[in-house]
Amino acid sequence: MGRNGFAVVDLETTGLSNQDRIVEIGVVLLRPDFTVERTWETLIQPERDIPNSYIHKITATDVVDAPLFCDVAPYLGSLLNGRTLVAHNASFEHRFLTNEFARAGAEDGLCEWLDTMRLTKQYMGVGKLSEALDIARIRNRFAHSALADAEATAELLRYLCVGNGVDVEKYPTATFTAPAAEAPCLPRGGEPSWAGQLSRTLPTATTKNEADYRAELTCALVDRAISRTEMRRLESTAIAAGLSADDVDAINEEFTRQLAVEAWADGVITDEERATLLDIAEALNVDAQLVRSLLDESTSGPTPSTFALRPGDRVAFTGALDIPRDVWTDRATAADLDVGGVTRTCAVLVAANPDSMSGKAKQARENNVPIISETHFAQLLKAMEDSTEDAPVAAPDAAAPVSAPEQFSWLTTEKSHAVGASSARIAAAWIEQHPDRPLHEIADNLKPHHVPEATGRGIDRYLAMWSLEHPEMLNASADDLLDLHGVGPKRCSQLVEMVVDLAVDGVEETAEGEAAVVEEVTPEPAELPAQPAPEPRPAAAKPRPAANELTPEELLAAAYAPLHAPVPAQSTPYDPALVTPAVTPKRRSKSGKVFKRSVIITVVSFVLFGLCLETFDPEAESFIAGMLALATLAGMLTAGVSGVMALIGKLRR
Repeated sequence: MGRNGFAVVDLETTGLSNQDRIVEIGVVLLRPDFTVERTWETLIQPERDIPNSYIHKITATDVVDAPLFCDVAPYLGSLLNGRTLVAHNASFEHRFLTNEFARAGAEDGLCEWLDTMRLTKQYMGVGKLSEALDIARIRNRFAHSALADAEATAELLRYLCVGNGVDVEKYPTATFTAPAAEAPCLPRGGEPSWAGQLSRTLPTATTKNEADYRAELTCALVDRAISRTEMRRLESTAIAAGLSADDVDAINEEFTRQLAVEAWADGVITDEERATLLDIAEALNVDAQLVRSLLDESTSGPTPSTFALRPGDRVAFTGALDIPRDVWTDRATAADLDVGGVTRTCAVLVAANPDSMSGKAKQARENNVPIISETHFAQLLKAMEDSTEDAPVAAPDAAAPVSAPEQFSWLTTEKSHAVGASSARIAAAWIEQHPDRPLHEIADNLKPHHVPEATGRGIDRYLAMWSLEHPEMLNASADDLLDLHGVGPKRCSQLVEMVVDLAVDGVEETAEGEAAVVEEVTPEPAELPAQPAPEPRPAAAKPRPAANELTPEELLAAAYAPLHAPVPAQSTPYDPALVTPAVTPKRRSKSGKVFKRSVIITVVSFVLFGLCLETFDPEAESFIAGMLALATLAGMLTAGVSGVMALIGKLRR
């Protein structure tokens, strides 16, 4: 035994193959008498996906700010130096550490390990760590956590050697000669960097597919840049999630805007924060001018220096907000604010665009209620938290289940409780249940001629395209929106969510709309008392674009233009009378996707079949070999058929 005692090591990894990487290291240093000298742990950035998070609970978000193995290799060697190395199933730890030291180009002073699994098989008759711990009555506080597993293994070693007299004197010690300073580390639950902290506060995606892409995106942005390898990985994740290029751009812009809103919460954007957000925008190909406008947002209106929210104050929301409305509602409720409609006692109305002309915005102006942006509201909430952080917190009362607003009568009672007041969930439920029904049927207070409000964001280009393709916008269905150029599931969900927000915020009829309703219910002339015939009134002239506005033809061209061409938002409904309907693009064929997946399945099955023949079944007589052969043949057949269909589809375009 080395004079320095033992180093008990446990690792969590992305998988079991030699291509997999370490994601967490836990080390327990024991003195020669088996008492604990100290412990050390850190998460590791594996620079690849983490497909087995369900086992060790480590996600891509957790390791965004974690060090690389090469950053900790020298210090890890100094911890192991002169000690007997111990692990349960030690061949696993030895193999992964050997591979990682080699990749890092670092000194490898590993030696023969003391394997507690061999000892438990010999002295206890079991091999699994959990079974051995049960026999020894040792509690593992967090199974599949590197440090907790290492601590449990250290106790097991003490149980075997001190309690049962197992001799472990014969093992050599590790030899690492290079000196090393303390290494950066990030334990589970440790504090990440500023960008990492912000990404953790962002609302979760509404679908698992989008969540997978956002998790990969968060991981890639650890260094505020995206390498070619990371870009390819992001592309693969987006393809697997069924996201179109436009949907990916929408997620990237949404992600950046949400980071900017969260960054404003403390009321100031530092030089470091500005540089970080601009670097992220450049890496994601998000318009830098857009990001600068978010960072330079005017501080006019109520801010913590001139205005304060107090528990019990009423707040209201309107428009398609960057942070989803239901997330803001949860945060406001947690701050003991009353969330509801606009009343005379309402403290503030939080709007996606403070110049909004929604029903709620008009009510707010009539009642002298301040209309503020999300960034201002974030500052007000943060000021409330700072003023009450030292106050005792009362146990919250059980909240009554939140139902969807009553105008969404198509929702069953059960579904209404399930979606709650979330615009995104209501929109998703409508798309799932009624994809082919006109969107004005989504709420009882909507009519075909109503127009969703422009937001001043990238989604407005698709709003313009929608209005030009469908003069009465809400006569279109969710399926019709998917037929618009560049609109995939993400964009479609955003557009339908804008319809939901329109219904929730209230729609006021224009004077022309009210006149039209009166004309519809006017009795026939023969039934009226004799009166002088009024002079015929000319039909209302269609409004012409002002000199500083785009014509509908220019709007359509802008809608199909590259993504970062600015499209001015219009405060009036788009004029369909001046538009020549464009040809509706056909849906994209899925044959290409099927072909790609079939080729991948074929190649993987063929490689595994070859390995099977070379290793344990050269005669191909086993069940596994047969299944791999069938998978290869099926993949080839599917790839052939889908490839021909994809080629025919391209020739038809």
